[in-house]
Amino acid sequence: MAAAHFISTRYLHRVFQQHHRTVSDVIRRQRLDRCRRDLADPGQRAVPIAAIAMRWGYPRASDFTRAFRAAFGMTPSEYRAVGLDRDGAQG
Repeated sequence: MAAAHFISTRYLHRVFQQHHRTVSDVIRRQRLDRCRRDLADPGQRAVPIAAIAMRWGYPRASDFTRAFRAAFGMTPSEYRAVGLDRDGAQG
């Protein structure tokens, strides 16, 4: 990330620190948000949750479930079920 913006790694961390965040926290949240988006996408209902997790950098299902629950207050399967119910799908 630092190289892409032509800045030092140290400066990159300092910029995030000014906003009381870490680079890894921001990256982790973006990955989880993308997982959440995919879980809510009706076009991806048939895609296994583990495949979505792997796509966004979570090779271990247990790590993904733990991170997702910490971020959103429910498991990925609970989130997907709520999304399906909300869309009127049966399941």
